[in-house]
Amino acid sequence: MLIKPIKNPFALASWLLGGLIYSVALIANAQTLPALDPPQGRVILTITGDIKVSNSTSLSDKSEQPKAEFDLAMLDALEQHEFTTKTPWTNGAHQFSGVLLKEVLERVGATGHHIKAIAYNEYFAEIDTHDLELEQLLVTTRLDGKEMRIRDKGPTWLMLPLSDLKELNNKRYHELLIWQLKTLDVQ
Repeated sequence: MLIKPIKNPFALASWLLGGLIYSVALIANAQTLPALDPPQGRVILTITGDIKVSNSTSLSDKSEQPKAEFDLAMLDALEQHEFTTKTPWTNGAHQFSGVLLKEVLERVGATGHHIKAIAYNEYFAEIDTHDLELEQLLVTTRLDGKEMRIRDKGPTWLMLPLSDLKELNNKRYHELLIWQLKTLDVQ
């Protein structure tokens, strides 16, 4: 079979553009998030469920479920944020610092939009990531600059800047602010 040259410049441009779009789509799909190294220290947060990046698996119901385990150094390596706020559970205003929940979820390639946040005592709350009011939801690792211990509501505590966003200072949002956070299950 003899391949005939394309003589119509518009047909050639269309053919080339189609090939370019297809190539870009292939490259975009081939790009992946960077691998997540295993934790070197004590695991303080585990993310399970619909995630693309993991550093461990767990055997539950005889099926391997990917999970991403973070120690303090791994969370510290992500972009840090801080704010000062009053809470119903503390006296006066305190400085909360850590990583935004949305950035932790992006790091593990979370694909679900519902998060079940679970504390060490099995208390849990359901979080909808489409809730724009939760853009500033912080996975706090330090309170007033100090690492949080379990006895101090740590090692991680979900927190919002309640003093700045008064519309979030109510029972609905208070129930999401889990201290002694252990697991985020992406659904």
